[in-house]
Amino acid sequence: MTRNDSLRVETLKQLKSENPMERCLAVESLFNENLTDTLMENICTMLEDSDKGVRNAVDLMLSVNQNPKIPEFLVKYVSSPNISTRNLAGEILLKIGINSVETLLDNIYLGNDDDKKFIVDILGLIGEPKAAPEILELLNINKNDNVIMACIEALGNLKYKEALDFIILLYDGNELYKPTIIEALGKIGTSKALNFILSKYNDEDSLTKFSMIESLGLVGDQETFYFLIAELNNTEGPLVWPIIESIYILKEKYNLDVPFDEKMKNSILRTIEEADSNYRKSAVKLVVEFEGNDIMQACMNVFGEDYETDEIIKPRMSANIKEFFELFTIILKDECRNLKNLLEFSLELINETNYNFADFLSELQLRNLTDSLINCLNNPFEEVRRLSVELLFILDPDNALLFVDKMIEDNNLWNKLKLLEILSSIENPVAKIAIVRLAEDKEEMISERAKFCLSAETDEQLESKPEDNI
Repeated sequence: MTRNDSLRVETLKQLKSENPMERCLAVESLFNENLTDTLMENICTMLEDSDKGVRNAVDLMLSVNQNPKIPEFLVKYVSSPNISTRNLAGEILLKIGINSVETLLDNIYLGNDDDKKFIVDILGLIGEPKAAPEILELLNINKNDNVIMACIEALGNLKYKEALDFIILLYDGNELYKPTIIEALGKIGTSKALNFILSKYNDEDSLTKFSMIESLGLVGDQETFYFLIAELNNTEGPLVWPIIESIYILKEKYNLDVPFDEKMKNSILRTIEEADSNYRKSAVKLVVEFEGNDIMQACMNVFGEDYETDEIIKPRMSANIKEFFELFTIILKDECRNLKNLLEFSLELINETNYNFADFLSELQLRNLTDSLINCLNNPFEEVRRLSVELLFILDPDNALLFVDKMIEDNNLWNKLKLLEILSSIENPVAKIAIVRLAEDKEEMISERAKFCLSAETDEQLESKPEDNI
């Protein structure tokens, strides 16, 4: 027996160890090894291992190892009665990607209809065009609704134009297929697909129209853009959301102008307020071109819920700082769900711009803003309280010091440390008294830091005192 053979025997022994850690280490030792068929078979059985750490190690190893035979040993687990094992096998085949395609195609007619659907789903997600003819053939011969819809969806993902006529023939055969067919036609994206969708539009229910409108955004032309704008006048409720999204997509695609009338503005605002993040993003991109407090209010209401949307909104808020802070004062009183995000942005805006608030806020507006921030000192969320303290000392340090007792009572360590940092930079007897109080805080880190601030101030005073004349 060679040394390599001995190592493989020892590895096989470790793979069958009762200790999950040993099994993990054995799998990890094989990451870059040229696996034998025996090793691959044993490792694939570990997809069913009772330990999650072992399964994760197997997932990673099979996903990165370059052995081209891995899919052959892995594919049989798509028929596993254990849904977790089945899904894990599918995820690994998907990660392996194009190198899994031949094996998946060899197995596309095997197993039951659930297995066929599962394999077709993976092939559609991998996106390799050479899988399309076999999927179309399966679509021709299979009678199972789930398999048929999986084939239609996969052919759409693969943008397989040769499937277009057959998919269209299926449209009136089963109501269940319609949304999937429409989505696939949108992805395939020919003029024939566009004309077919438009020809069926007025006869369909809301669910199918939802898919149609989304597909029109993908496959539509300039005439489709104006058709969708006209549709806004006859549409209410959630159907407005995909119309707004598709209008935005076509506007960008063909460099078209959106009519900035009340109907359009109100439809966009409703989408921002009611829709999920995907539709909201398109609505926000459209709405930032409008003017008015209601536009700023809508943007502020959803700020902080999605990073990409925030990046669209930020320039609008930064460019209209007076409008932003006027509305911010009102929002603060309502204690909205995204209060922390708006406070963070306000602080960021102030630090970056060094604006003098007296230049754009009246004395009454400034007082209202500070009053709202003072109310936030009672907020149950420590980050809201900390940000409010920072903003108060920037806006009106003298007024902020009137509430320093309230700030000292904060039970959050990091809030007190931030307060200490602020107080130590202020030359005011009230600030010094507050630091003395913090030097007696029961939290050792707070008291030590406060004592350090006091001693540093004393040392500074001694250094600045003129020496006695000799």
